[in-house]
Amino acid sequence: MDEIKDIQKSNPVSRFFDTHSVRTNPFGANQSAERAYRRAERIVAALHLITNHIPASESLRISVRAEGLRMLENTLYLRDEMRALDSAHSIACRVSIRHLISLVRMLAASGFLSTQNTQTVVEGLDELGTFLDASANSALSESTSLTRENFRDILGAPIKDIRDMRSIKDKTSIKDIVSVSNIIQKGLSVRESEIVEILRTGGELGIKDIASNLPEYSEKMIQRDLMRLVVAGHVKKTGLKRWSRYSVA
Repeated sequence: MDEIKDIQKSNPVSRFFDTHSVRTNPFGANQSAERAYRRAERIVAALHLITNHIPASESLRISVRAEGLRMLENTLYLRDEMRALDSAHSIACRVSIRHLISLVRMLAASGFLSTQNTQTVVEGLDELGTFLDASANSALSESTSLTRENFRDILGAPIKDIRDMRSIKDKTSIKDIVSVSNIIQKGLSVRESEIVEILRTGGELGIKDIASNLPEYSEKMIQRDLMRLVVAGHVKKTGLKRWSRYSVA
């Protein structure tokens, strides 16, 4: 029952996006870019929602909506640029985020926006910027995922024109694919498997760091999964309370 309560959303933005699933995915294997785009999409929807009552001729309303759409477009182009912090679209996203924070504060100062809504939107924008920075070092930010079949010929047989095959021992040392499959076989949920994979690529992380990579889940849900993973021996915990850090056992 607790998990169901965590998923239920009361605000109009979450209700709209949670009930409208989209199968079109331009991001491929780049999960970080997809999550960043979903965050940006929700923020832009919220910006339009909170400026509905402002006169259409008000320059702040026009600027906020235009900058939000510009940020959304630049985020879409991060499919192949999540790891490149100095790319044109990556820089443009950060510029738009900072500009929007200033514009939203101006709305509050002008009396168009409540303090609570201002704080919520500013925090959402700032978290999006932090997520973009954190994703630059994540394996989930790659748009291409290679498999063994990529290195086989058209007949499906292994390539045999390499004479020193016996000296190549990478196969025995690379264990990521095997370990992930073993985790799934041990009965972990999809969300728990995602948490383990984030810890595997990111090292020792706190709950907020893990949650920033899984925006579709609440911190409470992630915390409960972490407790189960720790008890099961898949994850190691160090520190107490808000200073707790987690890593793959």
